[in-house]
Amino acid sequence: MRTYIRHPTSIPIQVCAGGDDASRVRVRNLSAGGLCFVTDQPVKVGTVVEFEIPAIKSDYHGRGVIVWRREQAQKQFEVGVRFTSDDEYFRTRMVEQVCQIEDYRQRLALKGRQLTSEQAAMEWIERYSGDFDQQAQG
Repeated sequence: MRTYIRHPTSIPIQVCAGGDDASRVRVRNLSAGGLCFVTDQPVKVGTVVEFEIPAIKSDYHGRGVIVWRREQAQKQFEVGVRFTSDDEYFRTRMVEQVCQIEDYRQRLALKGRQLTSEQAAMEWIERYSGDFDQQAQG
């Protein structure tokens, strides 16, 4: 049984696994407990990863451990990461922000305006992150 709700997204992140160079990947889904991404690297279960989500205001940096890996195609792997940070509040706010950005992107698409997740994140942050930050303090 899942502890956290998964939120589909395609926000780009930077992942550094086991001391390797960081690679840019796309998140498939995200929850307060972890994330899933697709990579062309056959990373090992148990590997500690560091990641950065540059689309989020003040670039979210986190750590996690790879808890599962599934081969999707030749040289394409879906990877599950469990966050190792104890800061539940920050992780939850990060997920909420990513969901708000994706909702914003989808609403614009319904109006005929197509943006990448990265473009939507930049716009959303510029327009709404101040209100979002105030909600966190209130």
